[in-house]
Amino acid sequence: MTNQPRFNTEGSLTAGLAAVGLFAVLGGVFLTASFPVPVGFPDGAAITKSLGAALFDIAPGQLMGEGEAAVPGEGFLVAFLLVGVLLDAALDGAVMLAKREEAGENVSLGTGTDTPEDAVAADGGPLSSDGGEN
Repeated sequence: MTNQPRFNTEGSLTAGLAAVGLFAVLGGVFLTASFPVPVGFPDGAAITKSLGAALFDIAPGQLMGEGEAAVPGEGFLVAFLLVGVLLDAALDGAVMLAKREEAGENVSLGTGTDTPEDAVAADGGPLSSDGGEN
């Protein structure tokens, strides 16, 4: 008697063909796409100062020093703000997920008198009988 898994082919032919077709279309798009030649910044470009000028709506010429060239910073500003909003949302989600609640109240380990016998401290060690660490 063999307990090997069996290959299930029921109802997956259409989904498989659609996935292969989508892969072929996307592969063709990516292989035939052409990109412009990358262009760097001129020598002496002050990217950070240009971004600060765009952020505070200051004329870039007021911040530039001798030999520094201004770079249009509006494109950087949009990316900067989007990354800031994304990181803020990630931090809010992490705080929300890290918060432990029981019956609507926040709980913390080892602060009550009804500590379970199998409770452990934050460092992994056992708790003493009075609820504090050993």
